[in-house]
Amino acid sequence: MELYETLKEALREKIEEYNLSGKNISVRCKALSAVEAIGNPEHDDYPIIKGKEVMVEAVFQGAKGQAFTDTFENADYLVDDLLEIDLSSNKGRASFIAGLNAVFRYLELCDKTIHCKDAEPKECAKHLPKFIGDYDKVLLIGQQPRFLEALASHYILRVVDLDQDNIGKKVHGIKIEAPEMTADAIEWCDLIFATGSTVVNGTMVDFLAQNKPVIFYGVTVSATAKILGLKKYCYSAH
Repeated sequence: MELYETLKEALREKIEEYNLSGKNISVRCKALSAVEAIGNPEHDDYPIIKGKEVMVEAVFQGAKGQAFTDTFENADYLVDDLLEIDLSSNKGRASFIAGLNAVFRYLELCDKTIHCKDAEPKECAKHLPKFIGDYDKVLLIGQQPRFLEALASHYILRVVDLDQDNIGKKVHGIKIEAPEMTADAIEWCDLIFATGSTVVNGTMVDFLAQNKPVIFYGVTVSATAKILGLKKYCYSAH
C-alpha cells in the first residue's frame, strides 16, 4: 500500500541520514497491560481496559513509541529490520508503527509517543472542543469515551466504531454506528475526527482520500502525522 511505502521510505532516509544502519540497536515490541498503558483513570470504559485493544510499545535507545492494536507480537528487531516487516497484517503494522514512533522520538522528530494516564485522558478531552473549533457536524471514528462525551456537548455528532459490542448502543444520546455506515457519515459531516490507530488497521487511507478536513488523535499516529503533515490532536500524552 502506498501509505506504508511512504512511511518506510521516510524511516529508511532517517536511518541513512543519522547513520543508524548496521548498528546494534534493537527495537523491542511488547504488549503493555492496561495499567501500564493508561494507569488507573476515573472511568473503566476505555477499550484497553475492556480488553478490546492492547498497546504495543517499542523502545529504541531509551526512546519509547506506542501503538494501539487488536493483535500483536513480542519481537526483537534491529532498526533495519523494521523496513522488512510484512505490513499486510495488523500485527506487523503495529510493530512497525510503534518502532517508527520510537525512532522518530529518539531523533526528536516527533513527540507525544507515550499514552496519557490516570486523570489525563479526561483533561485531554476537556480541551478538545477549543482545538476543533467552529464546525457543526463532526464524525468521530473510534468510540473514545471521553472524546465522545466532550464532542456530544458541543457538536452534532455521529460515531462509527469497529467493536461489535458497542454498535447499536446509545452513549450520551449518540447511537454508535457500524463501519458499514462510514461512507454515509463522511458525506454527512463537516469534519472527521479519527483515531490514529487507523494507520495500524489499514483504514487511514479511507479518510485521507476524502474531501473533508480530518484530524487524527492519539499516540499511534505521532510519527505518521509528522511524515505526512497531518493534523493531530494529543493534548495530554508524553
